[in-house]
Amino acid sequence: MLGRRRASELCLTLALTGCAAQQSAATEPTVHTASAGVTPENSSPEAAARARLRAVIRDQSFLEHLSDAVRVSTISEPFSGRMVILYMVDDRGAARGAQVADLAESGVTREALRAVAEWNLAQVLKEPLSCTSHALGEPARHNFYESSRLLLDKQWADLAAKVGTVVVAVPSNDTLFVACNPTPEVLQKLSVVVQNSYPHAARPVSPSLLTWTKDGWSELPSP
Repeated sequence: MLGRRRASELCLTLALTGCAAQQSAATEPTVHTASAGVTPENSSPEAAARARLRAVIRDQSFLEHLSDAVRVSTISEPFSGRMVILYMVDDRGAARGAQVADLAESGVTREALRAVAEWNLAQVLKEPLSCTSHALGEPARHNFYESSRLLLDKQWADLAAKVGTVVVAVPSNDTLFVACNPTPEVLQKLSVVVQNSYPHAARPVSPSLLTWTKDGWSELPSP
């Protein structure tokens, strides 16, 4: 009984990323702790704790399936539409929801948390964004933090400045489609892909197509 209770507590702690016994190693978050050259091995405890802060985007329904204890203690905030930002602590793959105590340990205020998490994500998601006009390319996938790229405004602003209209689909946390100047046919195809994959996602993000604007992300009406 004690072993089962401990396993249950572990699953609760890892609720945001899934219990290790219930998913393959390929779906575990890849840990990148470098933040401006700071790693836990060569930094102060406070700087190391700060480098472990992350953020993920989830659909509101994901929160509703968490236990009351995890949902209440995890720091979160609205993002856009039904999407919410969940803050996390990522320590070599053992990911859990960030709590008030983590802010104290890292020396980060609640007001500065998003900026710190985005900085750390930018060190993880360094590959430049690209896409081909009027076509739907292969999605970026299999990175646990792929959907968190939505938080990196500068990357999207730079891409839009180069190519024009940018539309994305993010049905799950590890899959991101990007289409530039899409035709109605491309939008229709993308919408079908999302509607077929979003309902079955273990970590759903959005059932909608999103377009980048000067004010951030905006949902597109169904094609």
